[in-house]
Amino acid sequence: MKISKLYSNNDDFKTIEFDKGINFILSDTNGVGKSSLFKLIDFCLLGDKHFLGHEHFKDYIFYIELQIASNRYMTIKRPIKSGKNIELKITKQKSILTDEKDFNKKGSLGIAKSFFENKVNYSINKFRTYITYFLREENNQNDAFILNKLSSLHEVEYKTLISNFLGIDGRKIRKKYELDELIKKEDIEPEALKSAQNDLQKIIEDNKILINSHFIDRFKNIISKYGRIVLDKEVVFAIELNTSNDIEFSLKVKDDDLTNEATINKLLCFIFASSVAEVYSQKKLIKFVAFDSPFDGDKNTYEDGIYLAIHELHRKGIQTIITSNEDSIQNSANLSEIKDEYLTDYFSNDDKLMGDF
Repeated sequence: MKISKLYSNNDDFKTIEFDKGINFILSDTNGVGKSSLFKLIDFCLLGDKHFLGHEHFKDYIFYIELQIASNRYMTIKRPIKSGKNIELKITKQKSILTDEKDFNKKGSLGIAKSFFENKVNYSINKFRTYITYFLREENNQNDAFILNKLSSLHEVEYKTLISNFLGIDGRKIRKKYELDELIKKEDIEPEALKSAQNDLQKIIEDNKILINSHFIDRFKNIISKYGRIVLDKEVVFAIELNTSNDIEFSLKVKDDDLTNEATINKLLCFIFASSVAEVYSQKKLIKFVAFDSPFDGDKNTYEDGIYLAIHELHRKGIQTIITSNEDSIQNSANLSEIKDEYLTDYFSNDDKLMGDF
């Protein structure tokens, strides 16, 4: 799935047509819509309203067009009012459907998600649970594994998602935690306790096997590749069972002498998203990496590496959507090439994504 177009019934909103390859959206200042773009894409892809609960948007209808196959497109029409009026339509070509009355499906958020998942038939089910790994707005770049929406939940939630990414049955990872809790109960019957202990041992042995596979080895190699491209250092992804036999993931810069943790964490998020996109490039999954302001950050000296990684993703058939303040891109040759070949849109105080509100 790649993003083809984003538009609205309201003329204040800028229609954005995306290239299937590299897309840069630049701005000359903050507060003109770069971060809002990520929230809006997420909303159109059946996520939460976020800032769209503002009274200003009450009559807006947003449309996102997705390329789901070489000659198949899906448009999701989502009004701000009434969650039961989401509509979806399959077309054989790019379209503008603001006047279209005949959609394939109309209904609630649940109905829309079911229709979507049935049509795209992803390698991993329930796309909403993992899409934010590919759609990284700036305030969701603190941890490669733990999204903001998961930060207050039990660790099993993010570990299940990462496990599924890596071809590990996340249900078995979750089952390990459930059996631990069952065994701790004071009132558990002896027979039930023995059965749970036997089941726990079997799950642990299964998980020891699951964390070793050709798929995981390939993923580690891809992580290493993007680490070298972006940071010019060895980045190591590790997966193991800890002393409690719970699964653990780590993503670290080897021989780390890098001083700015926030910037490195941001770029590790970019490396992780890029690696997941590439490892699934031949499977049915999201085929874009959308990243907010990767060039920003204190002492971010990795601009050329980021730019090379974007081109590597393009060579692998992965769409990139990158936002940035123009003055964050210091390499004049890169900036000139972006403006000449890859500039999808430019936001400014006089030309904001959604006008003034």
